[in-house]
Amino acid sequence: MIRDGRLGKEFDSGVAAFTSSIDFDSALFEYDILTDMAHMVMLVEQDIVDPGDAGKVLSVLKKLLDGGIGSIDLSADFEDVHMAIEAYIIREAGDAGGRLHTGRSRNDQVATDLRMKARDDVLFLSKALTGLASAMLEAAEKHTLTLLPAYTHLQHAQPTTLGHHFTAYAESLLRSLDRLEGAYARVDLCPLGAAAVTTTSFPINRERTAELLGFAGVLHNSMDAVSSRDYMAEIAADTAIISVDISRICEELIVWSTSEFGFIELDDSHTSTSSIMPQKKNPDILEIMRARTASAFGGLISVLTMLRSLPQSYNRDLQEVSPVFFNTVDSAASSLVLLSRIVSSIKINSDVMNAACTGDFSTTTELADVIVREKNLPFRTAHQIVGALVSQVLDEGIASADVNSNLLDRIAKEVTGGSLGLSDETVRSALTPLLAVKARKVIGGPAPETMEKAISDRLRALSVIEKTISERETALRQSRKSLLSAVDSVLEA
Repeated sequence: MIRDGRLGKEFDSGVAAFTSSIDFDSALFEYDILTDMAHMVMLVEQDIVDPGDAGKVLSVLKKLLDGGIGSIDLSADFEDVHMAIEAYIIREAGDAGGRLHTGRSRNDQVATDLRMKARDDVLFLSKALTGLASAMLEAAEKHTLTLLPAYTHLQHAQPTTLGHHFTAYAESLLRSLDRLEGAYARVDLCPLGAAAVTTTSFPINRERTAELLGFAGVLHNSMDAVSSRDYMAEIAADTAIISVDISRICEELIVWSTSEFGFIELDDSHTSTSSIMPQKKNPDILEIMRARTASAFGGLISVLTMLRSLPQSYNRDLQEVSPVFFNTVDSAASSLVLLSRIVSSIKINSDVMNAACTGDFSTTTELADVIVREKNLPFRTAHQIVGALVSQVLDEGIASADVNSNLLDRIAKEVTGGSLGLSDETVRSALTPLLAVKARKVIGGPAPETMEKAISDRLRALSVIEKTISERETALRQSRKSLLSAVDSVLEA
């Protein structure tokens, strides 16, 4: 259709199939129609297109919106879904259909469609992320007293609680939500009216089309408007960071569900069994999810690599960025939705977690702190005494429950030449996991009262984010209603 004027030959069928984006940009079908509607309404309001011609086009667009993507020809004969839609409009509306492209290029049209989709994608991803953060915090609320070893280097470090552990993930997820909120503001700017690269000599109203499509404003430089895909790189980067958390959570749930740990049991609905070993309960879903996070990392690198060497302004390379971006976001969002269900349904083996904190000497930091407080020794001296104590106890096969003040004094004399004189009760209290946890009341610590406040604060923060997401969704729905109302006004005139 657009080759006839400049190019005499038909497009080579192999080249057409190779360059067509119709397979993946059909996801832009509805956005493209809304963009068409907004542009035509503006053209009428600016007296650029006759109301009669505009009415014919808008009638077809309404019919197409109602009929859905099945109404158009999606063969590779068309370069993209935008040309397929335009061909349909011209066939249905006649010469009037050709007026739709007045003062516009596919460049700004596609750029607008992509930003509209990206807005929805960010909102969907954010909602999925709030679901997982909420599941983590709800589980944390129930387990502020469930002891769990905190690990460093995958070795028992200090006793903490499952509530403290889950809230750590929630904190990271909330930061990702904050990043997405900033990304949304940068996406929510309208390229329409930039035309191919330098705008147009027609007296269009870019602010009006931005308003009709629910954008917060316009992209001011027309070259940047048609060629900028940095928002895709930004969202892909945010998605990659989210995917790191997804993978880490999957990894821990997989490890925790093993017989060696036994901290949790996955719900039957989220596991599979072996084709030959009937006793197996395999965390296949988590394993697949963990593997799919690789696509987010690969997607980010692909997006950056495709953008890295493009001169201003529009280049066809940009077409290849879109499917990578779509897949990256879709994969992460679907994983988040499923992972929130898994977290909400796992069975917590609290007794096993509590037992793991007994006899592992993870409370010795607290004993060193007690020595510092009670005897005013330098922490490094206390650290040396307790380290020697642990070494001696392990060598002699003494249970941690049998460590007393006499043994501690014996070690202290070897290290410093003098005894400490702590009571047995003081030593035992310092080495008791739950008491050690309760002593850590500093902001960020696992003490139950500290965690209850932290979880409450994070739930409030999450509620604010959820409200913002809801308000944005409502605003987009309202802008769509306003656009369709403006279309009806033209048709009724």
